[in-house]
Amino acid sequence: MSKYYRYFGLERDPFLDTADPYFYCELGALRKAKDRLASVVDESRGLTVILGEPGTGKTSLSSALEQELLQDDRIVLGKILDPTFATEVEFLIAVGRVFGLSLPPRSSAALKNALKNFFFETAVLENRTLVLVIDEAQNLSDQGLEALRLLLNYHVPQKKLLNILLFGQSELERRINARHNLVDRVDSWIRLEPLDETMAGAVLDFRLSRAGLSQGQQIFTPQARSLLTQSSAGLPRRLTMLAHLSMQEAADRASTLVRDDHVRAALAARGI
Repeated sequence: MSKYYRYFGLERDPFLDTADPYFYCELGALRKAKDRLASVVDESRGLTVILGEPGTGKTSLSSALEQELLQDDRIVLGKILDPTFATEVEFLIAVGRVFGLSLPPRSSAALKNALKNFFFETAVLENRTLVLVIDEAQNLSDQGLEALRLLLNYHVPQKKLLNILLFGQSELERRINARHNLVDRVDSWIRLEPLDETMAGAVLDFRLSRAGLSQGQQIFTPQARSLLTQSSAGLPRRLTMLAHLSMQEAADRASTLVRDDHVRAALAARGI
């Protein structure tokens, strides 16, 4: 079966629901967010919290930042995708694992000491920068948040030994604010807001161009484009999903243009 995007003369699927850096559109707000993150890492400032509701682009921002950081040999990057752990010991072992350490199950005090030694050797003796990225950070247990606070105690006069980037939903802010001994450790709060209609349109154009759309060629009619950007509510994930379904609907109907009725069919299919 022919892939729907080839029907429109495209080389790649422009609206695949993955955080592919090839399709990362660095608009004004996202560029500022990534630049700020790169800056706090470079300065080893400790804890940064990135907040956004589902679909606002946290995963895409994280992936783009990681691609940039991994190009620097001085950066040692570890990432935890799901921070749901039953005990503090499990969490500390996972922190070591993402940095390539094989820590045997021991007391939390022994694990923290092992991590502290590793952080000191890497950040001070090797003069490298350690970055721990935690996705879905709103799922951290109270023990996990407390463990992070203690890990932030490890520093030398010039810098923190470990940089922690927490990507999470708004619930994370409430939980951190409830812990007075942790909220004071937050160096930066970065909030991802929904896109306005102009920015949503720019995302569409960028993705289509990256997928091989010829200059001057149009796939969405102005009415379809307006309906699509408005219906997305400024959420990049919803925008790409609806654009994908609308193009698929148009291709199924043998239409070389995506019209507003195709978008409406996509909206109906998702109950929007």
